[in-house]
Amino acid sequence: MLQFKINEVQPGVYLIKDPLDVNIFLIEGNEKALLFDTGYGVADTPAMVKSITAKPLTVILGHGHIDHANGAYQFDEVWLREEDYELCREHTSPEIRGEIISRMKESGIDPGFDTDVWRNAGACNLKPLKTGTVYNLGGLTVEVIDMAGHTGGSVGLLLKERRLLIDSDSANSHCWMFMEQSLSLREYIAMLERVKLLEFDHFYVAHQETLYPKSTFDKYISVAANATIEKSQPYHFRTYLDPYIYTEGDVAVVFNERTLKG
Repeated sequence: MLQFKINEVQPGVYLIKDPLDVNIFLIEGNEKALLFDTGYGVADTPAMVKSITAKPLTVILGHGHIDHANGAYQFDEVWLREEDYELCREHTSPEIRGEIISRMKESGIDPGFDTDVWRNAGACNLKPLKTGTVYNLGGLTVEVIDMAGHTGGSVGLLLKERRLLIDSDSANSHCWMFMEQSLSLREYIAMLERVKLLEFDHFYVAHQETLYPKSTFDKYISVAANATIEKSQPYHFRTYLDPYIYTEGDVAVVFNERTLKG
């Protein structure tokens, strides 16, 4: 049976590794709880949450991509910015889910669940998320932060009392900025500069377990600002989008001519 890896990284803040290796985050206050992202949905996420807390739960998607939204169907309602609705419905479609099943089998992973039911599960009941919304969980407040760039509807969560930012894929050491739904590098840099001014000291992202200092944002800004096709290498993923990868030290950005010039 596919399992989650649960790590309480701060009191009431859980970094949970999805069975297919993407992070989801559970934040528990004195009265309520909040789940950020739902992973691939290949294991029983509600049961996992209930093993930690029985408090009333709100579920938010950081953005609409395949590895963050495919578990949404397991909940009665999930909140997502409307800019990513179409993307979410595409990435939770039977075609995309079928690709996940094929990759699991190619990797020797036994799904261990009814793949026909899962393939047709869809996106669930999406509710319109607004940036600036503040959730009072009881002794812990969480604000939804606009982090559009990787996708037009990307958000992060600011845990004010902890001076902690939790990010989906919006700001990380290998940021994909070449997808059809990606904004321009100019808009990406503006977002990073704006978010950097917020009151937090550290942040978590969706594909590493490291607690990063805020100063890491300077690296993300630098690599995006200095990226040119001449200084980059072709990126061998979805080559029909003509992506390039530019690297400075341990940080990279993947872009194409559209997002570079946009």
